[in-house]
Amino acid sequence: MIDLMNQIRLAAEQEPKTVSQQFLKLMEEVGESSQAYLSSQNASGSGYKQLTTANTKEELADVLLVTLAILHKLDTSDAELETLLTTKTEKWLRKQDPSASKKG
Repeated sequence: MIDLMNQIRLAAEQEPKTVSQQFLKLMEEVGESSQAYLSSQNASGSGYKQLTTANTKEELADVLLVTLAILHKLDTSDAELETLLTTKTEKWLRKQDPSASKKG
């Protein structure tokens, strides 16, 4: 995984888009993920695209890559990213389990 993260950082450094442009790219990728999912579920007006869950996963991987590239361009260290993800995951889990908020 460390090797992969190094490759992602290298790709982010070589990416000529500005952070603002990458945010627009992120929105594009989220839209493509949504389209793929809707098509995979045969949602009204989307079935003709004949996309699958595998297509959805590929698009979601693009979302992750663009997000990681933006974080890298914003000078987010590995330690900071880990802290952010840990904090946000804990918050998310507390929201999923209302009894957890009463404990803390």
